[in-house]
Amino acid sequence: MTFSSNADFVTGSRGRGERGQTILLVAVSIVSLLAMAALAIDVVSLYVASTEIQRSADAAALAGAKAIADSGYTTLQPGDTNLGAAQLLAQSMATQAILAIVQAATPVNQVAGGSPVQVGGSPAFTWLPNNNPHVTVTLQLTNLPTFFARVWGSKSAIATASATAEAYNPANLQNFTPIQTTCVKPWLIGNIDPVTSTNDNIGAVNFVTPATGQVEDAAIGEQFWLSSDCNPPGLDGCTGLHRTPPDAGNFGLPTAYIYFVPLAVTAQPGDICPSSTASPCGGGNHPDYKSAIECCNVTSYTCGGTVPNATYTTTLNPEYQGANSDLATGTECLIHASGETLGQGQDSLDWKTAPFPTGPPRITAGSGPQNNNLVSTSSSIVTIPILDNTTFSNAFPYQETVVGFLQAFVNQVDMDNFAGDVNITVLNVIGCSQTPNGNAPVTGGNGASPIPVRLITPPSP
Repeated sequence: MTFSSNADFVTGSRGRGERGQTILLVAVSIVSLLAMAALAIDVVSLYVASTEIQRSADAAALAGAKAIADSGYTTLQPGDTNLGAAQLLAQSMATQAILAIVQAATPVNQVAGGSPVQVGGSPAFTWLPNNNPHVTVTLQLTNLPTFFARVWGSKSAIATASATAEAYNPANLQNFTPIQTTCVKPWLIGNIDPVTSTNDNIGAVNFVTPATGQVEDAAIGEQFWLSSDCNPPGLDGCTGLHRTPPDAGNFGLPTAYIYFVPLAVTAQPGDICPSSTASPCGGGNHPDYKSAIECCNVTSYTCGGTVPNATYTTTLNPEYQGANSDLATGTECLIHASGETLGQGQDSLDWKTAPFPTGPPRITAGSGPQNNNLVSTSSSIVTIPILDNTTFSNAFPYQETVVGFLQAFVNQVDMDNFAGDVNITVLNVIGCSQTPNGNAPVTGGNGASPIPVRLITPPSP
């Protein structure tokens, strides 16, 4: 009996001594769980902040690269006398575009109620020998709120992100990576600068040297007319040409002309076209061809190499019916003009007040919600393919080689001496050589620009 009593006494004493340990364990567990939750909140907050800042850096770098492309800088040869001034123009335009992104007060650029700032106060530029510049934007946001880190006396955190973008023009590169672009206008022009050519093209200068891809004449700011090479213009067909191959010249006229042949057009399911069919939009003698002028035909084109990569058609004449032709009315629809000549509702370009490379092109909206305001882009900006005159074939299947592109601004449609012709101003020249390097073609953004801008991580050499 005594043994049993002692056993009961020992057991009872040990139980009373362990009372309250469960509460202590629960308390410690709760504190640990709260600490882990706070740490998770800190980590997630910093991750989200870093992601948002990275998006802002990406957007800013791409905006800067696009501004460099728009400046005309990438068109110039490395030894061009305007290169230094053009570089300053490109840098200024890119910096302003980046500031517009970084300093915007819209919620999309805010993280934790604040906007990131540029490290160093300005972007960094790398002007590569091949004229394909890189712009690097590094953003940082301080004073991000923390929870768990407060235990160690840190009440805020810092998030940093960097992005590098490139404006890529394959011009002036012997071995080049091809570009791939869509929304090309169906005007396959001759490879001769009409401003520097004479009536018989003696001493004419090409836009691009096909063998090397070198831009012979930057032509930035030049203004001239596009005219159909189909002869005679009174017939709806292109079985005969004014000049074979299509070329250009002044022809004794006050302004220069360049001939083009109609690019064969096939409608695609992804084509983008405005819903309005009110005149001058819609209809036409050849609706698919006219639609390719008015809208975005998503057929992709590359340039360079030695294999024909474009086909022109002899079944239509773009200028048939003159001022009422597919060329005239389709272009009016494209630029939102109500008729021929200037001042019909289309946007206007001013590069004469500050000619290249003194200042940037100034585009003023001619209609719509931004009427009379400066705008950064316009439907009047088009991409036009340049054919290789040296290999031109006027025999079936009419296949040609694209050696480059003009990026141009459409000013107006003519109504007088050459009714239906289109007046343009050159913004950029893109050239491609005969020796692509085998890399996959570069496509930037929506693929419409002949000078793609792309993020480079890390920056390529």
